[in-house]
Amino acid sequence: MSMTPRRAPGLVTRLFQLMVACTILAVVLGEFGFVQHALDSLAHFRAHLAAALVVLGLLAFARRFWATGLSAILGAALGFGTSLPVLLGDPRDDAFATAGAYTLLQMNLRYDTADKTEALKRIADTRPDVVTLQEVNTEWQALFANLSVAYPYQAYCGTENRDGVAILSRRPFSPDPATERCRKVEGLITRSVDFNGQFVGVSSLHLEWPWPRPQWVQIDRLPGVLAGLAQPSLLAGDFNATPWSAAVKAVAAAGGWRVVSGVGPSWMALQLPFLPAAKVGLPIDNLLVSPAVAVGEVRTLEATASDHLPVLMRFSLVRESDAPPVAVVGRPAVPAS
Repeated sequence: MSMTPRRAPGLVTRLFQLMVACTILAVVLGEFGFVQHALDSLAHFRAHLAAALVVLGLLAFARRFWATGLSAILGAALGFGTSLPVLLGDPRDDAFATAGAYTLLQMNLRYDTADKTEALKRIADTRPDVVTLQEVNTEWQALFANLSVAYPYQAYCGTENRDGVAILSRRPFSPDPATERCRKVEGLITRSVDFNGQFVGVSSLHLEWPWPRPQWVQIDRLPGVLAGLAQPSLLAGDFNATPWSAAVKAVAAAGGWRVVSGVGPSWMALQLPFLPAAKVGLPIDNLLVSPAVAVGEVRTLEATASDHLPVLMRFSLVRESDAPPVAVVGRPAVPAS
């Protein structure tokens, strides 16, 4: 009895299998971003690549390409396994105390946005204790000067260009210049903020895009810049890097911080307004905190005219001893325009 020879896979099938293999390879190589910066650039898309592998795996199973489908699902499991815990994890610390909670609002403003009203409204609506800002230029700085009643403590760095960073605070800054940082090249500004008698180093950071852009040049300089930073401390900013990447882990190591989980997706290109940043965007706005900062809640807010979503964090401080409260500027209504 003669057997019908098995047909060789067609061109479409081969291309499909090649697509699956390349996507799996991208996920695997992205796990080694600590070895080579180019590989870390792949890591930022890990969750999206994993989602694509789920779709490809289901298509493979539908066509009875069992080995291809299984490989795709295993690749997706690897990608999701190292991204979802920090992307969707519960940020709440057991040590968080609601009674002594403070709030921080993180926003990349986008330097060239024509509509600046929405960003001001987010500050007015949330009335945070501290605001960390990126892409602050002189036009933005002039607007924030109008908030000096509600936020009398303001610090700016590099606002003469499009990538300035800033900190607004209702609470006093330390007068000690040793606690201050203004590093334009690294995109960093730091102030020590008085939270009811306990000073906390607060930093706003804006990193460049990943390799081949000079993001790692900035990161490699941070350990020296952050030396002697007031403790406890926290850092918020636009990292242009995902929380599971080697880039964010390197920044966290430089400051003795941990990465706060649960921020979620926060960026989507303005050219794709039909794609919601909070659902399918890249999670590149990150929060880092030292052990004495207990996080209670993290969430993204309604979009402004920027391509980044605002991020709000509630936190408390783990005190070694209670300190007497200091005078704090109240929370008057913040004008939204």
